[in-house]
Order: sequence, then C-alpha cells, then structure tokens
Amino acid sequence: MRYAFDFPLFDHLSDERVLAELAYEAEQSGWDAVLVWDHVNLHLAGMASGGPHAEPWIALALMAQRTERILLGTCVTPVARRRPIKLAREILALHRLSAGRFIFGAGLGVGEAEFDDLGEERDLSVRGDMLDEGLEIISAALSGEPVEFDGEHYTVHSPVALDKRAEVPIWLAGTWPNKKPFRRAARYDGVYAMKVGFVDALTPQDVAAMSSYVQQHREGGTKPFNLAVGANTTGDNARDRERALALEEAGANWWLDGTLTPFEDLDALRTRLRAGPPL
Repeated sequence: MRYAFDFPLFDHLSDERVLAELAYEAEQSGWDAVLVWDHVNLHLAGMASGGPHAEPWIALALMAQRTERILLGTCVTPVARRRPIKLAREILALHRLSAGRFIFGAGLGVGEAEFDDLGEERDLSVRGDMLDEGLEIISAALSGEPVEFDGEHYTVHSPVALDKRAEVPIWLAGTWPNKKPFRRAARYDGVYAMKVGFVDALTPQDVAAMSSYVQQHREGGTKPFNLAVGANTTGDNARDRERALALEEAGANWWLDGTLTPFEDLDALRTRLRAGPPL
C-alpha cells in the first residue's frame, strides 16, 4: 500500500506557499504523494464557499520545487472546462519541473458554480464525451508525435509538442458503483475511487468488486493499475493499519487521505500530516 494526501484549495489552504510547505512536510513525514483539487469557482455546502481559491497548477509548480521524492498530481482536473492541447503543455511543464513525478488526474467535474455559472457545458453526458476526446488529445501530445485530431468537440492539428515520449500517468475519478468511470479508467493508469454520494466509505467488498471490474476491462499492457481508495487516518494507528491491510487485500494499492477545510484547521491538519501514514 502507498499513501497519498489530497488538499482542497480553499480557506486556510488558499495560499500556494502554504501548500508548498505542506508538500515538503508530507515528504518528510513519509507520504508517497500529495494531490490538489482543481477548481476555479467551487461552491458546495460543507466543502467550499466559493471564496478565495489557490491556483492549483501554480501550487503544483511550487510543490515540485520544494520537494524531491514525493509524487504530485491533480485530484482531479475537469477536462471539459479546459483546452486539451494547452492542458497537455501544462502537464508536460509539470512533468519537467518535477523530474517525472507528476500524475495527471482527470474527471467530469462537479458543481453548478463551475459549469452553469461560468457558461461551461452543463450536461454530464456531453462532459463525458469531451473528457474522452480530451484524453485522446493529451495522450497524443505526450507521445512525442504530431497531434491530428478531428472530433465532435475538439479539433487539433498541432506539431510535435516535445522531442520524446513523456511517461505521465493518467488516473481517472470514479464513484462506485457507477461503472462507466471505471471502464474509462481501465484504459489508463489508475482511478481515484470514492463511494457514490461522497459520504460513505468504500468497504473491502466494494474494493474487491471494483478491482475485479477494472481488470475485466483492461486491454493489454503490463503496467500495474493504480487503485486509490478514499480513506482518512483517525489517530488510531493500529486501527488504520488494519483497515489499510484489508483494503490492500481487496485490491487497493493506494490509500487516499484528505481534509475538508470547514472541519479541520491548519494546525490540526499539520499534526495529522506530520504523524505520517499508517505504515
């Protein structure tokens, strides 16, 4: 099992410099990855007020400069509100800045405030199609070959974006038991898995079912699949280790910890982060 910590970018986490320091502390405390939410106007009760947001990609650039070992990534970027070819170049920039430590996490996005209120695509089905097309473009840009793409939502005719192939893992967001996100994730390198509704925790039985489902839909390739399961440390290391072992036996290989700024202040977060993962 490997251990990641996921940061929302609001309230006391809306300063990119604070996030860079937290990434450094996470690395020193034995975490394997730090991830950031990617939002511009999130307003969801109990999660974000629509107030100040840190800029995730600038925060990640600072994190890359402040750390040496730990993996960095987005959890997750809504591709449908981005231009895929520009996004691909930003991914490549972070790949370079981090010396190959960047994970690109992608998904549909949530919240009317970030789509309806900003004139972005409202329909989830259409956003799913835009995500699929965007991932094709991004994958082509990472291949080291020219990008030639004519889709329903995007057209790209672009010269070579880099001089050689960049190995950037692509992980998708999935809410179990919704199946389509996991079929999509099976085509790539991993999935950030949560229970539908974002309230209940995934059980080992859930994890075993989704792991089996993903493996049924994997096509070729020898690279391991990354199944990251949302879970929070409790301060009871023995209990947390027991849960981590149960999730790992069910098929998970990443523990995805996190925080919500309305319920955990910066001091409490730092204390939990410095305590490290339940190794």
